Parts: sequence; structure tokens; C-alpha cells
Amino acid sequence: MLFMKKTSCYNKKQVGTNMKTIQAETNIGLVRKNNEDVALAITHPKDESIHLLLVADGMGGKEHGEIASSYTAKTFEKWFKTRSPKVLSDCEKVEDQIIELVDKINEDIIKKLGQNMSGTTLSLALINRNGTVIANAGDSRIYMYRNKKLIQISEDDSDVWYYYKYGMVRKDDLRFFYNNNIITACIGLADDICTVKTEIIENNYDLLLLVTDGVTDLITDRKIKKLIESHRNKDILKKIVHEAVYVEQNLKIPLRLKHKKLSKYILPFHGRDNASGAIYIKR
Repeated sequence: MLFMKKTSCYNKKQVGTNMKTIQAETNIGLVRKNNEDVALAITHPKDESIHLLLVADGMGGKEHGEIASSYTAKTFEKWFKTRSPKVLSDCEKVEDQIIELVDKINEDIIKKLGQNMSGTTLSLALINRNGTVIANAGDSRIYMYRNKKLIQISEDDSDVWYYYKYGMVRKDDLRFFYNNNIITACIGLADDICTVKTEIIENNYDLLLLVTDGVTDLITDRKIKKLIESHRNKDILKKIVHEAVYVEQNLKIPLRLKHKKLSKYILPFHGRDNASGAIYIKR
């Protein structure tokens, strides 16, 4: 089952101490009448070494997309703040609890609104001293920046990702596909597509970045890397979101795509969608 998605406004921002930066940013864009994105970046009230980053992108093809994204974020925030630092420092236990909570949120949304009525993507990172637990459902993305390289560590649950995964097109080309906004996994819509992928990674990165597709549909990985390397910590996320919403990217549909004829193609334009992100910088 595939569903159309566009991308509410639940935004928190915090600048950490000890040379760490943790922030969230969301922008309604230039076209949408409401913001169905949520961005969250918080530190545990009892342990400053434990952080939660989250972005959730409500599905505009269904009613009440902002309800699904907001409920998902608020539920995870409550879970995070009410768990002890000891529990949150156990990466395997955290991974299991995230999966269980996603299932519970999915059940709650369906029970309240009904099947196929509301859905959201989820990209999440929980950082503790022992590692980072990441979770992803949908086409919002999780990146790490390490050794001067930007690496996407999540996979898009989208109708077009497989063109890239199996080497048929470049990742930058996915933004031009007409069906780029069709996703194959989400929370809150139906049981059979509520799947979340989790992974535990080492804390050997300089920066962790989560963004919705309102950012990555406009800005290439190369541009994100450039913005990371050319701005001060406190300005990086704001500049990335600003770039997606307000800056003309002068995109052109590549000839290589026209020759392949894999799909209808469109030109994404700046500010067409909500654009949001959350960031954690260690340096």
C-alpha cells in the first residue's frame, strides 16, 4: 500500500554547554497553509549527556497529518523525560522500547482517527555515552558528518529509493521524480505499513543531522556538507532550513533522466513544502 504525503508546528531549540550544540528548527515554507512538520531536540533533565533528536513529517495526502506528527513527538518526549538515565544508557533496551512505542503510537492514532486517516514519518536519534540509537520510518533522513564526509545513515522508505539503491539513478536525481512523495512506511495510517528500522551506531561522528524531505528535495548532500563546513555551529541548522525555503537552487532535470524515461519528472522549487531539522554537534 502506497500513500501520498506532503509534509505542525512543534518546535524546540536548545544550545548545549561544554561546546555541544543541540537545536531544532522548522519552517512552514512559502506555499503550505499549515505546518505539519515537527522538530524536537532536547537534553534529559537528569543527565546532560543524554539527548533526543526527532523530526516527524505529517502526511498531507491524508486528513490531520499534523495530529500524527505532533502526537508522535509529544509521546516520545514524555517517554524520554520519564525514563531514568540508567535505562536510556542501555542502547539495546532503548532500541526495543522505541519499536514498542512506535507500535503503540500507531495503534493510538488509528484508534482515535481510523484507518488510512492520518500518518507521519519519523526520524529519531537517542544519544548517550555508550552509543546512538537511530530509528527511521518514511523519507525523512538521518545524516552523520565525520572525517569531513557527510554520510546518510538511514534509508528512505519511498517509492523511488530503489532506483538509487540498485544503481539505476544518482541519489540527487530522486528529487525530480513525480512520485518522489509516495512513501512505503509511516506511523498512524495502517498496521501493515507501520515499520521502523533501528540501528545502534558508535558516537564517532562530529555532527548528527535529521531533516525532513522539505529540505532534501531542494538541497543536495553536497550543498548540506558545504553549509556545515562554512558556518558556525549555532548557525548551521538555521542556514540549512533557510536555504531550502528561501534560496532558488536553479535545479534542472538531468538529460540522463530524460533518456531513461523511468517516470514523469518535475522541478522542485524552494519553499514548496514545510522544511525542518534537528542537529547535534559535538565539536
